[in-house]
Amino acid sequence: MANPAPDDPSVTILDFNVNLTAPVGSHWAQIDAVQERHDHFWTSYAHGHWVLTDPDHIREAFQTPELFSSISEVAADPDPSYTWIPTNVDPPEHVKYRQVLNAWFSPGSVAALGDEIERYCAAMVDGLADRGGCDFVADFATVYPTTVFLHSLGLPVDDTRRLAGWVRDIFDNLRHPDLADTLAAAMGSVRSYFADTLADRRRAGRDPERDFVTHLVRSGIDGRPLGDDEILNMCVVLMMAGVETTSGQLGFMFHDLARHPARRRRLIDEPAVIPAAVEEYLRVHPIVMPGRKLTRDIDFHGCPMREGDMVMLPLPAANRSPLVCANPREVDYDRRPNRHIAFGTGPHRCLGLHLARRELATALAVWHARIPDYRLDSDEVLMERGGTLSMVSLPLRWDVTPPPLGERGRVNL
Repeated sequence: MANPAPDDPSVTILDFNVNLTAPVGSHWAQIDAVQERHDHFWTSYAHGHWVLTDPDHIREAFQTPELFSSISEVAADPDPSYTWIPTNVDPPEHVKYRQVLNAWFSPGSVAALGDEIERYCAAMVDGLADRGGCDFVADFATVYPTTVFLHSLGLPVDDTRRLAGWVRDIFDNLRHPDLADTLAAAMGSVRSYFADTLADRRRAGRDPERDFVTHLVRSGIDGRPLGDDEILNMCVVLMMAGVETTSGQLGFMFHDLARHPARRRRLIDEPAVIPAAVEEYLRVHPIVMPGRKLTRDIDFHGCPMREGDMVMLPLPAANRSPLVCANPREVDYDRRPNRHIAFGTGPHRCLGLHLARRELATALAVWHARIPDYRLDSDEVLMERGGTLSMVSLPLRWDVTPPPLGERGRVNL
């Protein structure tokens, strides 16, 4: 059922839709354009919802969960049939679930995975190097984070290909009702995978410091153990969020690098700049458009919101505004300070941000140590998916050269 447009002549109403498949960069350009004219507006797309574009207002909304509820995080879907944990859970219950999960994704836990992340990344790059080309999205950007995700949870990395395929099917069809059967089948496959794992761990647990599902089986909130539905819900959410977002970031990073040889050369000549490069790509290429649901009527900085209204908080508007930094739409590895919120902010700030940063930095270091020079291998217009932005494909080509003699050096990040 559509949400009626506000009965206020001062409200700007647009047909604004960031869920389409479009040429690469289109969605950022679309948001950049409306941001130059409006601090907020109402879009008639789908059920109808607000869109905020002022970076300060977006930050404030993220940090005010008692007003901007996460009970729905897709602006076009005000009444979802699911409740993802902890994604759709508001404080104070949200904090309880995050306490179960936080230690697993802490900086220390991610640092302990560093050698294995590098090893998996190097093996994949080595497997591609002699081919002279690949579809970067299908052959690396989707597979690499899936492998790391499975390893980080203590699950068999041999399952990478099928898990990656299911996640891709989910996000390919997430906002296309006519493809609901494909989406449901992929979601069912992911849930069944974790249901089988959970049943195995309930029969014979493993080391809870190395096996994530065992950790959840032995965890609890409010003095009770977690139920099967809660555990499966968390596993599925982490799988979808952790794989697709990192894959999307990798695609846009390497698309930019394929077109800018000087930037590639700098990553090779000055590896110490890699962490700053990661932060800058996160800032200039934010890929998530979270939604929130209003818990009461309020005039929010001149925006007449009503209880039950949905609002989109597009991270591109928060990161790419001239109010945030100079030349905000240009990539600048030397940008200081860089106060982006590509991982969100407030209580729902991305749980896996430390792991994502490590994966992105490792990919930049390892790939360019083995394949320093590459180029786009297509005259076609490259496309990106809407929603959580990601590239449809990224054909790359390079000249095959023998690896340097001697043992591969370690990558210091």
